[in-house]
Amino acid sequence: MRKYLWAWVVALFAVSSAWAGGLDSASYHVKAGDRYALQSQFVKALGEYDAAIAKDQNSFDAWLGKAKAELALAKYNEMAKTLDALDDHADSKPQRFEYLLVQGQYELAAKPKAWFRNLKKNFFKARKIDAERADLYLLMARAFRAKGKEREARKYYSKVIELGGREAAVATRELASIFRQVEAGGTGKGWVGDLATKKTISRATLAAVLVDDIEIQKLFPKRSHAVALPADSKGNTFAAAIDTVVNRQLTSVTVDQRGLFHPDAPVTRFELAKLVEEILIAYTGKKALSRTFVGTKSPFPDLSSNHYAYNAAFLAVSRGLMTPLDLVNGNFGGDQPVSGTDLLLVLRKLGTIPRAQ
Repeated sequence: MRKYLWAWVVALFAVSSAWAGGLDSASYHVKAGDRYALQSQFVKALGEYDAAIAKDQNSFDAWLGKAKAELALAKYNEMAKTLDALDDHADSKPQRFEYLLVQGQYELAAKPKAWFRNLKKNFFKARKIDAERADLYLLMARAFRAKGKEREARKYYSKVIELGGREAAVATRELASIFRQVEAGGTGKGWVGDLATKKTISRATLAAVLVDDIEIQKLFPKRSHAVALPADSKGNTFAAAIDTVVNRQLTSVTVDQRGLFHPDAPVTRFELAKLVEEILIAYTGKKALSRTFVGTKSPFPDLSSNHYAYNAAFLAVSRGLMTPLDLVNGNFGGDQPVSGTDLLLVLRKLGTIPRAQ
């Protein structure tokens, strides 16, 4: 009996050792890295991929994961070396495809010398291996867009949509943004129309748009007591516009409790909604618009009905002047910055509203 018991203990130890060894294998660390990457925890993912490479220098999956994590972390110098190793270990056609794809993604992100030419060369090589991968065409669409060649970009976005899958939704959204940008680019006078390419709009720039394009000085009367130019706006390119705006009876774009304007801060969607509300009231003469949706149930999952900008947000959306930031779940996204495209489209729509006589 004692002999059998000893044999069982030895067998259990052997199984435990094998199990522990499996946990400390390259494949184990690669899977752990993949899990972290799915959660966008790329620093932790990178650590796991490095651990996998330490176990097996020839693990293609480990090198690929490491390259993708470095790409996400913008570690372009380190990534260039990782790509060399990935190239060396890409033995099969599927592995060559993955290498060419991530190499192209690196070219687009880092933009080294001759990046576009190299990216196109990799694209055609990868397409010969697999011509049905939507992420490959999405990469090419983004590359053409980065080069300012939007007509070509649209063709590749259309191909992604044709192929379907997860990338199709991304392509649809990015393609729509191109059309919206083109539409917005024709809005406004002179330099105002150029704002369509801006990802964010500063408060100083907004002040300039309000004075130059909306002519806010004709819509809102002066304050009864003059406000000195905010200390943080002196020397700003748009100081004159800021001075005009803060001295109008306008509450959505003004100074804070300390008398500062914060000219470099990005305009948020809440601020834009409040501005739209004030301009609508000025255009129509209907002061009751400031209370239209007070007491109603919020249609926005991320915005309560007692929020200071709730009425303004609901009003702007109900009038078709703004849309929820996320059309899938309906979130308004009020804390998010306003893009140049969004601002110019709002201004264009406001310009079509009849003004009270």
